[in-house]
Amino acid sequence: MTPVLARLRAKTDQDLGILLARQLQRSLAQSHRFNYNEAARIYETSRALLAVTDLPPANRKRLEDQLEELRTRLEEPASAVA
Repeated sequence: MTPVLARLRAKTDQDLGILLARQLQRSLAQSHRFNYNEAARIYETSRALLAVTDLPPANRKRLEDQLEELRTRLEEPASAVA
């Protein structure tokens, strides 16, 4: 990979990390408002993007933790009904 492409990829990954963090915060807020359909949509999109994004380990871990928190929160309504 050329240096220019490597810098572009790093910048794209950084921007995707910021987008994911914002989306996950939004999705967690949606789940607090019982808007589970929107939160679930954001969860699936965020999970897919995180899989293809090359982030530093600390950033990836933080986003994975947020995804796990959101997944747990999304499962709560189903377990409350059961």
